[in-house]
Amino acid sequence: MILAARILAAIVGLLHVWIFIMESVLWMRPRIHRRFGVTDTKSAEAMKAVFLNQGFYNLFLAIGALYGAIFFEIHPGYAPAILVFSCLSVFGAGLVLLVSKPAMARAAIIQGFPPLIAVVLYFISCNG
Repeated sequence: MILAARILAAIVGLLHVWIFIMESVLWMRPRIHRRFGVTDTKSAEAMKAVFLNQGFYNLFLAIGALYGAIFFEIHPGYAPAILVFSCLSVFGAGLVLLVSKPAMARAAIIQGFPPLIAVVLYFISCNG
């Protein structure tokens, strides 16, 4: 189960690297900002700095999830804690998205469900 938790955490990390790229690098492409509910270029330009910041937030979560997944056995003292913290943070962000913008439920579930499962699998394996 630890391996499954690590794989899910790595997937979460890779997904959030992609989200970083969309929000911070590709943001002004209409196809990208429309995915986030911003329908016109003028609004996207006005929100560019906010999404740049949000993109880096996602990158830092990705780094934590990937670090925890990759270095789980090499740094057993803190890599698992970083994995759990990052995954719980991503789950929390997905929950906030679901509650604050129900129309984005699909995105919230894609964002929040895998890290929750990773954490559950981790704790089951620790107590099993």
